[in-house]
Amino acid sequence: MAKLITVCGATGGVGGSVARRMLKEGWSVRAITRNTESPAAKALIEAGAELASANYDDVASLERVFKDTQAVFGITNIFEYLLEKSPEDAAEREKQQLVNIATAAQNIPTLEHLVLHSLPAGEKLAGKGNFVPHMDGKDQAVDIIKETLPSVAKKTTFLWIGFFTSNFYNHPMSKPVEVPNTNGSRVFIQPIPPSLHIYYAGDVEHNAGIFVNAILKNPAVSLPAKYAFLYTSQGSMQQYLQAWIDVTRRRTTFVTVSLDEYEQIWGPYGKEIGSMLKAFEPINDWTKPYQPDVIAAKDLGIAEDELVDLKAALEINKALL
Repeated sequence: MAKLITVCGATGGVGGSVARRMLKEGWSVRAITRNTESPAAKALIEAGAELASANYDDVASLERVFKDTQAVFGITNIFEYLLEKSPEDAAEREKQQLVNIATAAQNIPTLEHLVLHSLPAGEKLAGKGNFVPHMDGKDQAVDIIKETLPSVAKKTTFLWIGFFTSNFYNHPMSKPVEVPNTNGSRVFIQPIPPSLHIYYAGDVEHNAGIFVNAILKNPAVSLPAKYAFLYTSQGSMQQYLQAWIDVTRRRTTFVTVSLDEYEQIWGPYGKEIGSMLKAFEPINDWTKPYQPDVIAAKDLGIAEDELVDLKAALEINKALL
């Protein structure tokens, strides 16, 4: 009988990748989504998934959908409620949702493995005062799970993901903007210098599923409580932009502004993403505060050619750029 994995956020980019890959691997998939009538949800049904709904703010609701499952993939989205109150309130809510997922998973006797999406904390990378809600809230949840839910923590892998290539076409603040009356010239406006070092995750909608499958196949490597870091390569923000330039052949200039100016342009979301980028400035190695518990693709036995890197991902999605 096939093993069952319950996938949170199954109609999103990351969760959808996990759901599709695990179906391909022969698992039964219970796909959690709020909109069972969406095209993405209907596609999952056609592929063989079972649909379910749950409230991440309610442990009992999560326990119902986790019933009889051998694995759970958990992911949350702070950006859905970042504007409801303060960024700190949003971080607190996301932190609690991740703890709720772990709490519910702990109460499932059949559970073998929990994979939770998280991120390194701004304050651990750059020091006190560099609190980044969508990073630090997740990381605080990880610490709570490890400290207060030891029985599920030993079955948990925390998944980090580097910069999505899809940022270039899904998020306006992460794409070059055309300057009027310049015959097509563009500017890439960011609150950091072009030399900032980052990790590229390539085509996440392809790579995330491969990565989670490898995590589940290799519990001796991915457990207990390891940080599995999905990235395909590393480089500067200028190199990240250059890949876009090479594929689109559009004249583009990197323009650095202050964090306040970035927030003026993009509002609260600009402050959030800008704060994240600023937190990466003092340290090139995001894994340093978390060693020796960080694992990468090679540790999981994933061959380089299995993952789609930055430039190849841009070529695949060229029509969207």
